[in-house]
Amino acid sequence: MKASKYWNNGTVVSLTDGTMNTMAHAIAVSGKDVYVAGYESNESIKVAKYWLNGTAVNLTDGSKNAEANSIVVSGSDVYVTGYENNGTADVAKYWKNGMAMSITDGSKNAIGNSICVVK
Repeated sequence: MKASKYWNNGTVVSLTDGTMNTMAHAIAVSGKDVYVAGYESNESIKVAKYWLNGTAVNLTDGSKNAEANSIVVSGSDVYVTGYENNGTADVAKYWKNGMAMSITDGSKNAIGNSICVVK
């Protein structure tokens, strides 16, 4: 099993207990808060999520494969991009505060790899 971790000033912070495969793709810091985007898998389905100070926030329900690839924080808003499979193709998505928005129509495979916010 792969357990995701990050290091804060030399101290390891485990995001999971290591019982399921995880992958951390991106990290963002806002004030004293650390956000990590990635996924956790039950060996058959990947659930897109991010961790806020080590606490998981699910972005998808685990019914279809999904991953979170990038994360940015602007004020009190958390933006994440990645994909969720629709049964036939990967649909590029972004989530703002956990609410999903499709970027593509799902007719072809597409994945969101990076996100930025300009206000």
